[in-house]
Amino acid sequence: MSIIQGTTTTSSATTANATTAAMKNTVSKDDFLKILVTQLKYQNPLDPQKADEFMTQLAQLSQVEQLTNINASLEKVAKGNTTSQWVSAIGKKVNVSSNTLSKGDQVLLSPQADYDKIVLGVKDLTTGTTKKVTFNKGDSLTYTNDSDNNVQIGISATKGDKQVTCNAMVLKVVKGIAMSDAGTVLVFGDNETVDTSKVTVIKE
Repeated sequence: MSIIQGTTTTSSATTANATTAAMKNTVSKDDFLKILVTQLKYQNPLDPQKADEFMTQLAQLSQVEQLTNINASLEKVAKGNTTSQWVSAIGKKVNVSSNTLSKGDQVLLSPQADYDKIVLGVKDLTTGTTKKVTFNKGDSLTYTNDSDNNVQIGISATKGDKQVTCNAMVLKVVKGIAMSDAGTVLVFGDNETVDTSKVTVIKE
């Protein structure tokens, strides 16, 4: 078993972000064209703009358009690199903030104080039936959903008659990747998705 930190940045992404930031601090090609048209519309007919000045402004407009096109191309490359980077995650488990599990998904339990037992309630979302899985002190605190159905979990840990806080890390098997408006997302067996930027753990 190996755990690696998930990464989502590439040199292309960094370049694209830098270019985008630079473009935001300048006028767009549409803004530049509007300024140019307005300038021509309201110029003094007795002292019109010289041809060489007009050509200089057209050249500047062309440069703005080229920068815009370069920025768009870099963003496409960055998105492509990010997507291909996550292809290798298919079939592996990643941490997800969720309380539902599909087949093969796991829960790693982590009591925050001394405890006697932890009870994991597992509700089958297809049949509606619920079972309880008990972990006594010293047991392995890992639960894997072996059912073909999706399940929902609830956790209760106790020490004597007192409740003990128990955290859980849910690891879900990546079934595929997809593109959204926000970027690359991972798809799981229950069709739940998560943005790759939220993934910090990948487990074989």
